[in-house]
Amino acid sequence: MNVLKERCSETPGGVAVPSAARRSISLPVVGSAPRIRPSRNSRWRALSLVVVHLIIIGHVLHWWWTGRTLSPVEPSEAMYTLNNGELNAGFIFFAVALLVTLVGGRWVCGWACHVVAYQDLCAWLLRRVGIHPKPFRSRLLVLAPLALALYMFVWPTVYRWCVDAPPPKLSNHLLTTDFWKTFPGPSIAILTVVVCGFAIVYFLGGKGFCTYACPYGGFFGVVDRFAPGRIRVTDDCEHCGHCTAVCTSNVRVHEEVATFGMVVDPGCMKCMDCVSVCPNDALYFGFSASRGLQPARPTTPPRKFDFTRTEELLFAIVGFGALLAYRGLYGQVPLLLAMGMAAMTGWIVIQLIHFVSRANVRFQNLSLKRGGRISTPGWAFAVSGVLLLAFVVHSGAVQWFTWSGQRAIKSVKIGDEVWVAGNDWWQRASDVDRATISGATVSLERAERWGLLSTPAVQQDLVWLYLAQGRLDAAEAMVSSLVDSTPDLAESHRGLANVLRMTGKFSDAEVSYRKALELQPTHARVRQELASMLLSQGRADDAKAELRRAVASGDTTVTLFSTLGMLELQTGEMDAGLSNLRRALAIDSKLAQVRYQLAVALLSQGDSHSGREAIVEAIEHLRRVTQERPDFAAAHYNLGVATFMSGRPADAVAHVEESLRLEPGDVQAQQFLAFLRLQNEPTPAP
Repeated sequence: MNVLKERCSETPGGVAVPSAARRSISLPVVGSAPRIRPSRNSRWRALSLVVVHLIIIGHVLHWWWTGRTLSPVEPSEAMYTLNNGELNAGFIFFAVALLVTLVGGRWVCGWACHVVAYQDLCAWLLRRVGIHPKPFRSRLLVLAPLALALYMFVWPTVYRWCVDAPPPKLSNHLLTTDFWKTFPGPSIAILTVVVCGFAIVYFLGGKGFCTYACPYGGFFGVVDRFAPGRIRVTDDCEHCGHCTAVCTSNVRVHEEVATFGMVVDPGCMKCMDCVSVCPNDALYFGFSASRGLQPARPTTPPRKFDFTRTEELLFAIVGFGALLAYRGLYGQVPLLLAMGMAAMTGWIVIQLIHFVSRANVRFQNLSLKRGGRISTPGWAFAVSGVLLLAFVVHSGAVQWFTWSGQRAIKSVKIGDEVWVAGNDWWQRASDVDRATISGATVSLERAERWGLLSTPAVQQDLVWLYLAQGRLDAAEAMVSSLVDSTPDLAESHRGLANVLRMTGKFSDAEVSYRKALELQPTHARVRQELASMLLSQGRADDAKAELRRAVASGDTTVTLFSTLGMLELQTGEMDAGLSNLRRALAIDSKLAQVRYQLAVALLSQGDSHSGREAIVEAIEHLRRVTQERPDFAAAHYNLGVATFMSGRPADAVAHVEESLRLEPGDVQAQQFLAFLRLQNEPTPAP
């Protein structure tokens, strides 16, 4: 007689069947549920998401072919509108999407989001191999998207109000030539798709990124609560649960319609699969008055969550710490990728705690631990989890050293003069500033030395710190390393050229300048710096050629016109020089030194056929200079010269006397004043 009592289960017909028997024999089941019919909407939604990707590809190709296109249609671009006043296509799209959501709910999320497409594709692939990711349900983490949205889109404006800063001026950035400026490189883009579109589905269930990491979803979820458009139910509903079974947004549709007569969960993305599979066609999308933010009815079934409150609090702490460790790591990880990685890191830490504290641990279709014994997948999970934690701690340390070093730099003003050979910035700095710079150097050197990858921003800061301390060899070595890590960045080659120039390696500096121009031919500042170096070597013609190329490339800066104009004057090209100095003054009329040089050049034409007009113009320029800079002795002297040349020696005396008052030891002015006084003495009668 078998006295072993097996665990039994009841069939829907009420027959108790041992679990072992249920696995080996087939019994007739009374009242079995009908098979769920396939959704007719899933293919239409898949087609919609494919069209979205074709539009994205067409957008990129248009920029590639023409060099100018509509700015990225990405909600994150709205930050640049709110922070800098740059009106772009992303801001307009985000605003329209919010309005659509306010009326009909989260249709944009379900039918037009590329990240949703990746998540749905991942869920479909997993189902094909027999894996059905269990939705993760959390009390606390569901607030993370809204918190992130407030940080990205609201906090900058609030901070500006707190410090009483003026709002940014609105400017038109609907078209752009630098389409990829705000996007990561290919490797990070692929990693973002893998993490936020695929891996997070395996760990947190379908739409895991939308539910627990997407900042746009944070706003969409709030706005959706006020939308009158919802999934609704008729009296034909028999509560079969098919709607919940096919929902990819993790909404308990059958409970919601039974309690409220409609779906009120803001996670509903209007995929319409629930409407399509209902065997009685009892569900439909319709409009009525919004529930707003009213609390749920008392009859709402209690929700079940995967973690305890203590575990969720630990989850939040670990996730936030991981977010700080990941975001901007090595200058590569964008915020959305960091958020997805942080959410999975928090989940893995809690599972590691379960792994240690519980006898049985299961994840998806894998048994990690059974009866206290660790399985092979369990060992793989444990080792991977520990390595991940080590990576997070290491990344956090690198981020800390980077942050502390850069924070110290901001407290000390390091001017551009440190890029001038022989500068004495370090000798003039206060003891406090020198101590701060030394501390910042140590922190950033640790970040660079301990990091798994080099961070260009850290390397750039170290170059400035080394130059401020007069450590030219260290600066050259660091900027060379920066060139190695960012060989396609013109600014890196420019920095190397400037340091090589400081150390007297002019030939190598010219090579680096020209490499920078090869990468960015319109970089006028590089041409100006190259021209300045060439001029210091006596290569005036080569210097002028570079400056003229800068003008031809579209640069219209005051510095360029004034530098080129003065150089042309020095080499005898009077007409070209005068023209460029006038162009500089047309841009900025308050350039006293440029105006003075223009006046002096005009005076040199006093004997030419147009000398009279030149002298009159010179007098006007010199009068403005003496008004703007009354202590400019040379301007007063030359104004006296110009007045004399115009035939008014008596009026010239006062100007020369003023120049001598400012510079009493000026021998040339003394001699000219004596000459003027002789000219003004009355001629004796014969």
